[in-house]
Amino acid sequence: MKKKTTVAAIVILFLCVAVYLNLNTADLGSDEERIMTTLGEQNAEEAPAEVVTEDKKKYFEEARLEKQKARDSAITTLKEAAKEENMPEDSRDRAAKSIETISNGAISETRIETLIKAKGFGECVALMNEKGVNVIVSAPEGGLAASDTTKIKDIVVSETGISPSQIKIIEIK
Repeated sequence: MKKKTTVAAIVILFLCVAVYLNLNTADLGSDEERIMTTLGEQNAEEAPAEVVTEDKKKYFEEARLEKQKARDSAITTLKEAAKEENMPEDSRDRAAKSIETISNGAISETRIETLIKAKGFGECVALMNEKGVNVIVSAPEGGLAASDTTKIKDIVVSETGISPSQIKIIEIK
């Protein structure tokens, strides 16, 4: 019985690490790489507006889909672990807590995105992790002004309570 408990604890530990790594993949570096790949390193002066607009739409659709797939996968894995009969109660509680954390993060991301759009920005994707929040936003022609950045940071701070220094804004031109 002690061996089963140890194995179950190790499985939960690996699941928690997997969730942590999954949520951590939304860091600034990977976002910039995806943006540059998606947009083909073009800006508005180099390509017709229609091409950039379609690329922007495609990027935001793909980013939302990627985010949802990762979240769904993590939740499914945690739910399966929580249902395991041989799982110790404290491990089940940790799995349930991780599911709650992921769900709360999804709600906060959606609120942030909705409020940013309400402030007049066309498209955005918010990605939360333990380091902070990355906000990818479709920049108006000419780029984001300092006041735009302030508006976005104010929204994120009001929804999450994190420090403005933990907010990264990535604009797609």
